Amino acid sequence: MATQNGSKLDPQTLIRSCASFLACRDFNACRELAHSIPRLDTNIIVQVDQILTIVHVLCAAERRISDTNLDWYSILRLRREDSANRDLVRQQFKDLMRLLNPNTNKFPFADDALMRVREGWFVISDSARRASFDREIDEEMKKGASFWTMCPYCWYLHEYERKYEDCTFRCGNCGKTFHGVEVKPPTKDMMVEGKEQYYCYQVSLPCRYPVDENIRDSNGGIGSQSNGKRRMRIKTLARRVKMKGFIEANSDDTDPDVEQEGVL
Repeated sequence: MATQNGSKLDPQTLIRSCASFLACRDFNACRELAHSIPRLDTNIIVQVDQILTIVHVLCAAERRISDTNLDWYSILRLRREDSANRDLVRQQFKDLMRLLNPNTNKFPFADDALMRVREGWFVISDSARRASFDREIDEEMKKGASFWTMCPYCWYLHEYERKYEDCTFRCGNCGKTFHGVEVKPPTKDMMVEGKEQYYCYQVSLPCRYPVDENIRDSNGGIGSQSNGKRRMRIKTLARRVKMKGFIEANSDDTDPDVEQEGVL
């Protein structure tokens, strides 16, 4: 690699620059510079491979499959279809452990990358844990195929294919157009049992307020106070539950809102 004045930089100088980028977690700059370093001898080759391995593992660890699992296949540099090959998984694990060995790899975050690799091996090397992880991947892929959005005018939920995200839609309920911004899908506790409906809100608000201490007599005059005590009256507002239906994409169904009221 040449400088602006035409002189070439020493590979060790470039490796130190890579380490600086790595310490700042600037993975893109570190990777680009590492790939440009001339592999002149075995020592340089090993150091470059160590740097690139750290970058790869930490970048792969930024992708989370679920709340409990990272993308272990990417971290271990494996394809999902090859994961049942135990010999291949073991060899890949050994190669990564060799490159991330804390006794020889002194670059920043080598220990973090090593921990992620060990965690990946713990999941992928066990058939039961791997099967559970594969199911999580399949579930996430299904979720990623569509998204939920809500009409801001009538609060009806709509589900569309993911490719239509951020498009403009016409609500099948109120007929107004709105921007398709993704919202969280309805959870089980929101669902109305036995119906394609969900709860929008449910409010129960107790109100406490003082009662006038001056008690009027039967003739409308002001009588004596109630033994000098301050009385309070408690009133609970009506429980209001508003339910909405689902509108499928390109559907003309317009199920009406259902309101239920009752005194708690």
